[in-house]
Amino acid sequence: MIEELHHIGDIIHDRYRITSLLGKGGMAITYAAADIQSQHDVAIKVLSLRQASQWKAIELFEREAKVLASLHHPQIPQYLDYFYIDLESDRRFYLVQELIVGESLATLAPQRLTEASVIDIANQILQILCYLQELTPPVIHRDLKPQNLIRRPDGAIALVDFGAVQDIYRNTVAGGSTFVGTYGYMAPEQFRGQASCASDLYGLGATLLFLLTQRSPSDLPQSRMKIDVRACTNISPQFADWLEQAIAPVAEDRFTSARLALEVLEGKSVFTPQLGNQLGNRVGNSYLANLKASGEVEKARKLKPLDTRIEYERTGDRLTFKIPSLGYRPLTWVFGALAAGIYWGLDKFILPHINTLGLLSQIPLGFAAFVVGLMSLMCAVLFVYALIGNVLIEIDRQTFRIAWHLLGIRVGRERGYNSEITRIGLDEIVGENGQKTTHYAIWRGEVKHRFDSILMEKEEMDWILGEILDFLSQ
Repeated sequence: MIEELHHIGDIIHDRYRITSLLGKGGMAITYAAADIQSQHDVAIKVLSLRQASQWKAIELFEREAKVLASLHHPQIPQYLDYFYIDLESDRRFYLVQELIVGESLATLAPQRLTEASVIDIANQILQILCYLQELTPPVIHRDLKPQNLIRRPDGAIALVDFGAVQDIYRNTVAGGSTFVGTYGYMAPEQFRGQASCASDLYGLGATLLFLLTQRSPSDLPQSRMKIDVRACTNISPQFADWLEQAIAPVAEDRFTSARLALEVLEGKSVFTPQLGNQLGNRVGNSYLANLKASGEVEKARKLKPLDTRIEYERTGDRLTFKIPSLGYRPLTWVFGALAAGIYWGLDKFILPHINTLGLLSQIPLGFAAFVVGLMSLMCAVLFVYALIGNVLIEIDRQTFRIAWHLLGIRVGRERGYNSEITRIGLDEIVGENGQKTTHYAIWRGEVKHRFDSILMEKEEMDWILGEILDFLSQ
């Protein structure tokens, strides 16, 4: 355990007055303090370079500050400040954040917790995890446990201590090997230095078991390397099924996303634990189950284009395509020129005629102005999208998501469950003039989710189509 770095009454950075000690860990100490400038109470986490056992502690601390600064959620502490102070024989790093007032779930008395109240807590935590997992890239907390969940006086649950936080791309692409977490609440794959969105769901399930039993999950009876939920709790069969799925030892047998877990908990979706993620719920229909046998995958697969700008990552559990903007390419300027040209024609020809001709002539000319103006606006939108837009396609073993962004801000998203997919492929549409338009899409019954874009060439869309079919056929 590290030594205390400050005393009550110390003033840090000419601004923060220490009022109490909140907690001490293996790497950092957290204090409550008063912000002299804003008159608000804050939490200050301090890490000493001299006392840090390894440089990894500094990396985790800086990553926590960076991630917290990007998060904006009422149930996550608000980032306020980050700085360091050099002393004669030490450098100390400080992370200042909102002080969450309340009691940790580790201190809740068991008599206060009915099954309904535990489900309410699960619902709230899942809402937080949905927010984290649906960011780009998704954020994994990696240390979800009762001590890091604070219940405010109004009953709202807050998730704190992002010291073990990891973004999913760093973890899957770089093959992260950091052992982070708390025994009993840590998913088995984290012992191997691997983590995914499903890992936080294991921590949630283990936390709920603690609330129901007031015992550490590591002390609960097990059967076939799995905690025996029914032997140690007295809850409804439906909730027991849900908990068993959340704490499945094998990540592939767990809920793969907080959104899916939440919808199942609320009864909006059905998940069959007996089938796991191997076929029934991961594939869920004859179309996907028969893809490989049909030969459709082999016919659709294409080599990755050599000059593609698309960022592509594939693991056993996830397929990701990030399609960047075109930037200052010829097609971008085509849309810009069309928008400017149409607007110029509207300004120089149509609008002046409306102003000079009689009232009866204004009706058809007014309609023409509206149509031409709409065309100009559409070209302007395409120009902006081609210049600064991007597309993110993500598919895991449960769901698919297609999101459109402008300057990092999501402006649209479509998603669905893989079990609902009825077809993946091309849709040729013939216009009244006989011209053909080809759409690349995923169908859920009559609902079509297009993943083609002006940001991609045809060979790139063909390649993506083949990769999606191959991934879902595995």
